[in-house]
Amino acid sequence: MRHTASQASADVGHQTETHPQDREPRQDWDEDLVPSRSGRTRRPEPDCPVEAALAAISGRWTTLLLRELMGGPRGFTELRALLPELSAKVLSERLRSLRERGLVTVERQRGFPVRTRYALTEAGLALRPLLIELYATGEALLRLTATEAPPGPPPVRRPPAD
Repeated sequence: MRHTASQASADVGHQTETHPQDREPRQDWDEDLVPSRSGRTRRPEPDCPVEAALAAISGRWTTLLLRELMGGPRGFTELRALLPELSAKVLSERLRSLRERGLVTVERQRGFPVRTRYALTEAGLALRPLLIELYATGEALLRLTATEAPPGPPPVRRPPAD
C-alpha cells in the first residue's frame, strides 16, 4: 500500500545521497582541518575521514574495549575481568560490531572448552593515535571547563536543628 501524501517528490534526494553541490569548492577551507576534498562537505558523509574515524570508535564502551585490545590479543573472560562493569551482552555486541567494521579479528582455539581470542587488525591498531589524542583533548577540556564554568547556585542554608 502506498501513501502518496507522504511520498517525497522526485527532486528530493535521500538523506544519505550525495549531491554535487554538497562538495562545492570553497576558498576558505582550513587546510589543517580539511586537507582533502573528501572532508569538504556540508553534511556528514560516510566517506568523510572524520566521520569514518568517529564511526570506528562509536558506541558506549568501545573506546575502553579498544584500549584493552591495544595491549594484545585477549579472551572474552579476560576482557570481562578488565572491564567488570561491562555486561557480557554488551561486550559481545561491541566485539561483533568491531569485527564487522574490520577492526577486530576472532581466533577460535581448539580444545575444550573452545577458547576465543580477539585481536586488533591493522585498521584497529591505526586507531591508537586517535585514542591518545582524544584522551589528551578530554583532559584539556575537563581542565578548561572546570576553571571557566560559571559558579553554580549558592548553597542552600538550612536553619540549625533544635
